[in-house]
Amino acid sequence: MNQPPPTRWEVLTPTLGQASLSALGWACALGAAASLLFFTLRFTYLLFQPEASLVRLFAQAGLVFVVVGTVVFGFALIASSRSWSDRVFTVSGFLATFFGLAILAIFFLRLTEEVVHWFYYTPQLVRQQNVEHLKTIEHVKAEGEKKIARMIGQVKEEVQKAESPEQKAKIRALFAAGIERAKKDLGRDIEEKTLIAERSMRDDSSSSAIVIAFMTNSASDKVQDAGIAPALLGSIWLGLITILFAVPIGVGAALYLEEYRQEGWLAKLIQININNLAGVPSVVFGILGGSVFVYLFQELHNVRPEVQTRNLMGGGLTLGLLTMPVIIVSTQEAIRAIPLSLRQGAYALGATKWQVIWTIVLPMARPGILTGTILSLSRAIGEAAPLVFMGAKMFVDRSPLPWTSFTALPLQIFNWCDRPPILFTAADGSEFPVEMWKYNAAVASTVLLLVLLSMNAVAIILRNRAQRKMRY
Repeated sequence: MNQPPPTRWEVLTPTLGQASLSALGWACALGAAASLLFFTLRFTYLLFQPEASLVRLFAQAGLVFVVVGTVVFGFALIASSRSWSDRVFTVSGFLATFFGLAILAIFFLRLTEEVVHWFYYTPQLVRQQNVEHLKTIEHVKAEGEKKIARMIGQVKEEVQKAESPEQKAKIRALFAAGIERAKKDLGRDIEEKTLIAERSMRDDSSSSAIVIAFMTNSASDKVQDAGIAPALLGSIWLGLITILFAVPIGVGAALYLEEYRQEGWLAKLIQININNLAGVPSVVFGILGGSVFVYLFQELHNVRPEVQTRNLMGGGLTLGLLTMPVIIVSTQEAIRAIPLSLRQGAYALGATKWQVIWTIVLPMARPGILTGTILSLSRAIGEAAPLVFMGAKMFVDRSPLPWTSFTALPLQIFNWCDRPPILFTAADGSEFPVEMWKYNAAVASTVLLLVLLSMNAVAIILRNRAQRKMRY
């Protein structure tokens, strides 16, 4: 009689997705518990501190959540690994991810804290400035009235010294014209100073108003009036000039290298140089642009004086040289990824080489070209070293044009970070230093990130549309 086989119980090993979800759940739960505990203890301690910062407390609690959650996630994922080799690769990936996320979290938390401080202190500085302007107007009017009263007093003294009524009338007539002229001059001076003070006053100190003022104002020596309009326009101009210069030439060079070049030592030398140029420091390109483009625009300046020697066009061309190798290499990779059978089928139907390139190669390589454009634009917008060699200024108070002097957001941010703190007057009359220029730099950095993300979003949308149109 056959016996049934014994039952064997097998323990199923969780998949990587299941292990990751389980580790993520433990990480979120324990990270939230640790963050809440830290927040409670720290908040209880700060109740007895006179200068407690609730923003910094939230930032520290968030940092605790990120650190504890990441550590728990890593250990849970390591514990679910199947073998020692899996554990080694898991630990390596976990450490790299942990340090990257930790640095990114610290950066954004610090940036958020400084932006919140900017929104807190700037309206108060605007209101204090309005009060100072009102005091200035009152002081100017009072000084004018004092001067007039002093002149009238001098006339009375001279009249009292006179002996006869004729002499008194003569003295009054002599000083009457001078007093009237002085009144007109003082009135005109008071009016001009009052108008200047009234124009400097800002009636609206709400959050939206200070953001609009920050985006539309030019550079200023007063922190609450400083804006980024010329720097923002300069960065946008630089990005447009860079793309218009680098993309056509870079794509054309990649097409030549992949479709037309002949194999040989010269082609290999060109390819090696392009690959090396992609890793050259940006300062070297700044030296090249400062040597070549400044010389060329100097010759043009001798003919057309309105064209500045170190102008926006030269900065954009320098950044174009900086980003061109990245575009060339990415375009080459996109062209190589196109199946050879598509070219052969087009040739079999009688298409010429240029028809194949225009109707098949370029449309199919468009997503890769846009990817290289995104990478190059991201690098160009945040560069500052090449612009320094091109003569970009730290202080520009007017909107730039391609032939005028310019600045950019990275240079403006650097300029503000290098300035000392200001003395802020509290409601009780006490003064303490506040890093307002660094808070301005934090807000400008946020705007720079938003501009960069917006440009990248447009390029990503175009790339996705190009990918959806591909059918092969």
